[in-house]
Amino acid sequence: MKMICIICEGPTEAKFVKTILRPYFYFENGTIITPITLATSPPTDIAHKGGAINFDRYEDRVLFFLYNENNIVTSMIDFYKLDTDFPAYKESKKVTDIYKKVEFLENAIKEKIGRKVDVSRFLPYIQLHEFEGLLFSDIKGFNAIYGIGDRDLKEIEQIINENPNPELIDDGEETHPAKRLLKIVRGYRKKVYGNMIAEKIGIETIMSKCPHFKEWIDKLVEMSK
Repeated sequence: MKMICIICEGPTEAKFVKTILRPYFYFENGTIITPITLATSPPTDIAHKGGAINFDRYEDRVLFFLYNENNIVTSMIDFYKLDTDFPAYKESKKVTDIYKKVEFLENAIKEKIGRKVDVSRFLPYIQLHEFEGLLFSDIKGFNAIYGIGDRDLKEIEQIINENPNPELIDDGEETHPAKRLLKIVRGYRKKVYGNMIAEKIGIETIMSKCPHFKEWIDKLVEMSK
């Protein structure tokens, strides 16, 4: 049986894989899916902390899991503050269209790892601009937050209405999706609220609003058949 191993940036993404993606893939074609958190060593799906991601660590995880021929290996890492040591990072600065930029980076990652191993079972994925962008797919997810105020909900709804494609919410230091949530939702904690919001929204809604995310999921479903 094939297994999809997703190299995750941190514990929130790992939990997203477990609670949102795992049931979806099992329902689609019975594929087992497991998160592998970059922040831990040796490789494991037990998430301790996020961040401190560099390409060497990323590559080590990918190679480790590609050695098993039953594994499909992919990743879920943020474009926001992507480490500058990732392949073609400097060259990508010249690409203005954000989707082409991310595609350029993903292709460069695959090409570099492909110099060492067969990458037909590897699908690098970079999340635009970060995990929290997915949460702006629908206001109903935020209704699940206990004690959230009407003013907060209206502010979030305004952001959603102004950004029909939440993947395009910019990556400015003060305006990236996570920063917006921290400013609006008092006591917002990614680990606590992130997946609760995503679960209430539902993967189908997220896919309908986030084209790069949908393309990734569709490709994985096809690869796992």
